[in-house]
Amino acid sequence: MTITISPFTVGSHCDCNVSPVGYRKDEHIKKEHMPITYWRIYIDDKYVSYTSSKELAEKTKAWMEKWLKGKA
Repeated sequence: MTITISPFTVGSHCDCNVSPVGYRKDEHIKKEHMPITYWRIYIDDKYVSYTSSKELAEKTKAWMEKWLKGKA
C-alpha cells in the first residue's frame, strides 16, 4: 500500500460587488477571502482523510504506515 499526502486550497474564489474607486483586489482577497490550504491523505490513490497542516498530515502518514506494518 502506498500512502501519500497532497495539498488542496479552499476559499480563493471572489465574486464580490466592490466599489471601482480605491479597490485593490490583492488587499480585498487577503482581508475577506484568505485561501486556506488543507492536506489530503490517500491510500493507494483513494482519499481517506485530511488535516489542517502539512506537519499533521506527515505525522498521520507515519502513524498509518506503522499501523499497516503491524497488520501485515
